[in-house]
Amino acid sequence: MKKIILIGFIIALSINAFAQDVDGMRVDQKMTYAQVVAKFGKPDRYHKVNDEFGTSEEYIYGNSILHFEETGKFKNFVIRDRRFAALTLDIDGGIRVGDPLSELDNLKSGKPQYVNTDEDGENYVLYPKCNDNVYLTVKDGIIVTIFYYYPV
Repeated sequence: MKKIILIGFIIALSINAFAQDVDGMRVDQKMTYAQVVAKFGKPDRYHKVNDEFGTSEEYIYGNSILHFEETGKFKNFVIRDRRFAALTLDIDGGIRVGDPLSELDNLKSGKPQYVNTDEDGENYVLYPKCNDNVYLTVKDGIIVTIFYYYPV
């Protein structure tokens, strides 16, 4: 029985080891429109769609997008300006667009891994051994986009 509890504890730690978040709002956290606006301010644009899975919402702030599904669960983000910090629960102060990629060289989880280059820049992945990958697009050593898509 102790072995089962220990294994469960280790699994729980590994699931939460890489807390994907934007300014402390965790992926899978449920929030209402009023709560999102209270935390981040009124979005520049807002889209809401109802479908068989519930309500899907996009809050657009400048060129950044916070996406919620299943009637209020935070699922995906694309950050393209310094307004938001990502991974604040994992990295002291989080990471922001405009930060040098080299600031992430000494992460406990390992250095970001190069994936490919496209017209937007070089793409890197954080937490490559985890299903919850955060991706970075980098130009001239500077982070220009931080994005996360909830694994299906």
